[in-house]
Parts: sequence; C-alpha cells; structure tokens
Amino acid sequence: MLTSLDDGRSVLRKPWGLGRRIAVASAMFLGLGFLVFATAGANEEGRLTGAGSTFVNPILQRVSTSYQSYLAADRVNMARHEGRSGDWTAGANALDYDPVGSVGGLERLRDPRVMFAATEVPVSAANLTDRGLVQFPLINGAAAAVTNLDLGGAALTLDADTLAAIFTGKIADWSDPAIALLNPNIALPNLPISVRYRTDGSGTTWTVTGFLARSTGWTLGQAAKVTWPLGKGADGNLGVIAAVKATPGAIGYAEVGQATRAGLGIVQLINGAGRVVAPTPQTIRAAVEAGVWTAEGGISATAAATGADWPMTATVYIVMRRNQNTAQNARAVTFFRYFYAEAARVGDALGYVALPTKVTAEVEAYWATFFKQQSRKSATR
Repeated sequence: MLTSLDDGRSVLRKPWGLGRRIAVASAMFLGLGFLVFATAGANEEGRLTGAGSTFVNPILQRVSTSYQSYLAADRVNMARHEGRSGDWTAGANALDYDPVGSVGGLERLRDPRVMFAATEVPVSAANLTDRGLVQFPLINGAAAAVTNLDLGGAALTLDADTLAAIFTGKIADWSDPAIALLNPNIALPNLPISVRYRTDGSGTTWTVTGFLARSTGWTLGQAAKVTWPLGKGADGNLGVIAAVKATPGAIGYAEVGQATRAGLGIVQLINGAGRVVAPTPQTIRAAVEAGVWTAEGGISATAAATGADWPMTATVYIVMRRNQNTAQNARAVTFFRYFYAEAARVGDALGYVALPTKVTAEVEAYWATFFKQQSRKSATR
C-alpha cells in the first residue's frame, strides 16, 4: 500500500525540455473578477503547470482548451472596452499537464516549477502536514476491467472473487466454469486469458485493487503499484488500452471513458449489494453521493452500498504546496473554479461525474482557509 509520498517506484521520465519550462508569471485582475495568466515573456502566455493522473487527463485537456478560449474572449472584450485593438492571438494552452501517473505526479510536485499534482491516491493527513501540502477533490470517474473479446455485443459480468482469480492466474481461460456461472446467456470463447496491467504508480491501479481486495483470493492489498503474478505491463491508461486492444483474449483495466472510446469491452461488476452494475454517470454518482467528504480525508465512497453504486468509482484529487507563491495559487484556484463549472456541463459525456455542489462549496471554504482568498461563486460564462 502507498502510505507516503515516497512509497512506490518513481515513475519520473526524462526531464521536461526547455520548450516546456514555464517562465515566471505574475497575476492581475480583469474586470470580471477573474485572475488570468499574465505575460511571461515576449508574447508568451503564462501557464498552470501540473503532472500526475492519466485517468483525468482527457477532461483536464478539454477544460483547459475551453478555459483558454474563455480568457481569449475576455481579453478581447476588455481591449474593446478600453479602446484598444480587439485582435487576439491565442498563445500556448492554459495548462501544461504531464500525465505521468498519480505517484509520478506526487514526485514531480517536489519540483518548484510544478504547481499541482493530480492523483486518485489520496495523501494522508499526516503527509499533508509534514510536506506542507493541501489537497482537495476535483472530479469523479470510474475505472473498470476491460477486455478484448468478441461476445456478440453482450457485456461480460464478473465479481470480485472471479476477477481476483483471473488477475492471479487461478482462472486462465475464458471458458472457465466460474465465469460461465456469472454469464449463463453468453457463449464464452475457449480462449486463453492474457492479463495486462499498469507498470507505473497508478491511481487506476489503486482503485482496481481496492475492489479486488474485497475477495479473500486477493492477498496483495490496495496499492498504487503491485507485483502482478502474471501478464504484461504498460505505462498509463492509454498504454494498457493499447496492450489489451492488440491482444485477443486480453483483460486489463483503465478509465472507462478512454476504454469505451477505444472500443474495448467494459466488464460489468457485482457490487456490494449483490447487484450487477455498469459504469454509468448514474452509478458513479450513486457511489459518490453515498460517500462523505472531509477537507483532509477527501471523499470516502468505498463503503457506499446504495444498491446502484459502481464499486470502482474513483475521485481525483489536486495536491498543491501550501506555501507556494501567492500568485501561483491564485492562478490555480481560478482555473479549478472554472473547471468545476465546466465539468458540470461536459463531464458526463466524457465518462466523468462532477462533484456535488455541496462539496464544491466545502472546497471553496477550504481554499479560503489555506490560500487566504475570499470565497467566490463558481465561474460562469
């Protein structure tokens, strides 16, 4: 189990190139009350730099693009108001995010150029204090077991015991009676099972092993990185998706939205209430709404037993330095405030579920406490 920011193998890759290094930026207020990125050199736009979860990367990039357009339009309107040219040439993307995995993001946060880490592995209260960090939830989503099987459009169903047996090699063929028992109406192929898994320190692995730990047949616990007894590994959600897609009969795990768009089979699960569920906005939301959020502990949805909850629901957290440059924190808070508003509009379509409004209100209060900012309403257009 990952018990500290130092646990697990470092997944740091080659250093960022000079083209990706961020110039020092200052912050200034615009008329609408938002802090925007100030110029950080000759016609270069200052950017928010982060690293971490591959799970959250698609919606982070989508919101970043929208945010850049929002800033561009806002500056055009301000220029016109002040009688200056309304021409605007968008600079670099508002966000410079490196999807190196949850553990890799927490490691990268040691670099002062990195303003935040995104992770599905919550940092303990003790480590937050020791490292001078703050943590708050950003978005909810779902991990799932994914397959490369031709089942005629049918969805495979597995429970924790059967899935644990597959990932430990005790079940080695798709025609195994234990799988057939859970799928009486599916013609299962007589095909060897090929396991694919994450090699980097991963929040997706953390989420999946949390479900596997419900089985007595899984002895490796819940962790961001485990020593898998069989199979082949790959880096990142996209790496596992590509590995499964390239291998008939393969099973792996990934973020649901990315796996669905890649055309992989999404495995239905039997949840804690004994019901067969699929990862949908409704089942993810059911798991989240049954949980409790606290400033230090994040959202606890693992004990949700509403009968409709998806048991591999994950919450992505943002981790930042408490004593970071005030302007940097202000820029980050402005972006994440906008993220909450935009996620409520586009999250479901991408496979994510926005935080409940009561939770975003708690986050605003948390920001006000640690960043000494006056709480403001979420961004609106």
